[in-house]
Amino acid sequence: MFYKLFILFFISFSIFSQEYEITSENIEINTDLNTISYENKVFFSSENIKFSADELKLNQNNDSFTAKGTPIKITFFDGSEFIEGEAEIIEIDSEKLVLSKNVSVIKSGNKINSEKMVVKLKKNDKS
Repeated sequence: MFYKLFILFFISFSIFSQEYEITSENIEINTDLNTISYENKVFFSSENIKFSADELKLNQNNDSFTAKGTPIKITFFDGSEFIEGEAEIIEIDSEKLVLSKNVSVIKSGNKINSEKMVVKLKKNDKS
């Protein structure tokens, strides 16, 4: 299937409620901006999401990530299965995972192509 539209998936994880590991060849910490930049052979890994990218910027002010690559290879868990895909830009915050520019994912054997895909992340219910 080929889709040239905005696609929305709902998945049952929150990246910020998990521990994660980031490795790269170069790391730059900017204490004034409260950011950390990772460059060259970046690998991000958590329980439910893994990707490799050329660069990744972590903004500690709002707990958001922006990764760029040509392409970024990503695997994430949607609550029932792991989905594999790629995109040139990945943005993650506490509410959503956004894949953009030449997005291609495979879910349940179906290939989905788009320019942008938004995955709503389940918020933790602390009640």
